[in-house]
Amino acid sequence: MTTAQTIYLAAFSVYLIFFLLFARFFVWKAYSERQYWNSRLTLRCQDVVETAKALGRQVPFISVLVPARNESMVIENTIRHLLRLSYPSESYEILVITDEKEAIAAKKDRAEISRAAEAVLRGDRPDPELSPEQDKCVRSVLLSCLADYALKEYLSKGFQKAYSVSAPELSGLPPQERHRAVRDICIAIVGSNGAPPRKKLRSIIARTCPWLSPLDIERVYPACLAVAVPVISVFASLYGGGARRVLQKTIRHTVKANHELTQDIIARMTDFIASRISSAVRKAASSGELSGKVMRTVVEMYPTTQEVVERVKGEVDGKAGLAAVKHVVVPVDFDGRLGGRRTGQVVPSTKGRALNWGTMFVDPRAEVCGFYDAESRPQKDVLLYVGYRRMMDPVRSRVLQGPVFQVRNFYQMTPFCRIAALYQAIAHEWYLPWLFKTLPFVGGTNVYVAKDLLLKVGGWDSSVLTEDLEFGTRAYLSCDAWPEYLPYSSSEQTPPTFRAFFRQRLRWGTGHLQVVDKVAMDTGAEPAKRDRLKQNLVIKGQVEWVAYQIATFVPPVAMILHYKGLLDPSIVPPPGQYMLTVFSAIYLGFTVYAFRRYSVYLDDTNKPDSLVGMAFTYLGLLLLPLAAFMFPVPYTSALVLKGMGKEPKTWIKTPRTEESRIAS
Repeated sequence: MTTAQTIYLAAFSVYLIFFLLFARFFVWKAYSERQYWNSRLTLRCQDVVETAKALGRQVPFISVLVPARNESMVIENTIRHLLRLSYPSESYEILVITDEKEAIAAKKDRAEISRAAEAVLRGDRPDPELSPEQDKCVRSVLLSCLADYALKEYLSKGFQKAYSVSAPELSGLPPQERHRAVRDICIAIVGSNGAPPRKKLRSIIARTCPWLSPLDIERVYPACLAVAVPVISVFASLYGGGARRVLQKTIRHTVKANHELTQDIIARMTDFIASRISSAVRKAASSGELSGKVMRTVVEMYPTTQEVVERVKGEVDGKAGLAAVKHVVVPVDFDGRLGGRRTGQVVPSTKGRALNWGTMFVDPRAEVCGFYDAESRPQKDVLLYVGYRRMMDPVRSRVLQGPVFQVRNFYQMTPFCRIAALYQAIAHEWYLPWLFKTLPFVGGTNVYVAKDLLLKVGGWDSSVLTEDLEFGTRAYLSCDAWPEYLPYSSSEQTPPTFRAFFRQRLRWGTGHLQVVDKVAMDTGAEPAKRDRLKQNLVIKGQVEWVAYQIATFVPPVAMILHYKGLLDPSIVPPPGQYMLTVFSAIYLGFTVYAFRRYSVYLDDTNKPDSLVGMAFTYLGLLLLPLAAFMFPVPYTSALVLKGMGKEPKTWIKTPRTEESRIAS
């Protein structure tokens, strides 16, 4: 056997091992479905109530805790969703935990944004010192103010008479909703460089005016676009640059949507209304009217999480059939320990710190504490299962951990993040039950913990980067509590860009290493349990990370060797070589299957509304080979950085993407 044949045989063996490892997915699928998904009970509120009565006890009270800092874009949907869970409303509560630092920072940011927006409306150039996020806010505030003036002109009798254009569709809408619809359409057009999916623009109207029928939305949509054109025209004169190209795209949008208006008519309408808007803005700027108007717009468009929570809380408080909503704010100087104190000095914010503060405010009747992220959407019957398991087996159900499908913002992700999200969802649904055979894995969301266990182990460790995994190991070592799989999923988001994805996974990897070190130093635990747990953590962490990372180099190296003629495939019969091609087709086909399987959890607001757009979505899934190479990079990077003493030391919040508001 020649050297070239030996190398090819080695590469072939690695590919075969890869496929066998991949095939484990189907073993895990069979196990998880047999043990959990296909065997769970169908429960109703009445069943839980009757079970509690038969046992001579009360229905278990559940406190659902949601930490939320800088989550104003998603927290309202989450609260409203949690209020719709199937469970006796008097037997659970929703406790939202916000951070005082957010309100302090918002006060400063609002002043900066308002000042910059007023300056642009007076005719000054945009402030180059603004951060990209602040500049984005200024643009949105400008569009909102300009939309207000445009609507006044568009609906004026003088304008209608001059161009014989009536706007019954817009004039029939309440003023606030009318303004919000036009404003959000303008923001969407500018934010997407003038070419957002038509489906998204229509969904904006549906979100703002949920009482409108699809036919009404089709009538309102062209009128909103007609108003958007002069708004973007004035905006382009203020900001220049790419905004002028956006204006031309918007005009084309409007022509297609409103067959009664030609491009010439729209151009004349635009010039007329834009000049009126500019005149009104200059007049307002000279009179000082803009100052209060702009600040009110900033506050309305960019509320803090605290303001959103308080508004929603005020809307639902006292309503029959709804659970209680509580809101607590973590002080800037809270030390982060369960039952801790206020130090008088600013303490870094972490998720564990927020959870420990919130735990001190749960209802005294609470038997179980559930934990969700600020954008979580758990399945409707999850509390029924948790309450039932609590009554039937309070010891084994002390920790219930469910799967998290982080795919909801799929259409707002880059292709790599899409593939990563799909495979993580598969792992949570099929592999997580198998993982519980060796590790007491606890995630930070879709997890339920018995309150007495939570208090006994001292809450969450606010000093580590993965407070969830650390809690699972500590609960096992100190109280022999092992997680049980919860066969109810929660849909969430994945970071939309590779940079954000990398930072999140780097934090997870670094936190895993911190937990390994902490377990190793736990002198109070039984040595045999501690050593076995540490060994499993290292195998599932460092060993698998390095092995997987090394394995990802095999395909590109094999390609290079093949190109240089250093591989001789004759050592393997033709059917074996053909099998490698079949493997690749299976991998790609499985990725498409995962996409179809979890499509029900996707937010379709940003879904392409054309065959070409969907074709590119499917083509993005073909990047699987490159994505597979990148999956372990954040974790192996954590190993390298820790070895150099340069690993992340601070907890960094995962960014969210904005979602459509669900109906009340």
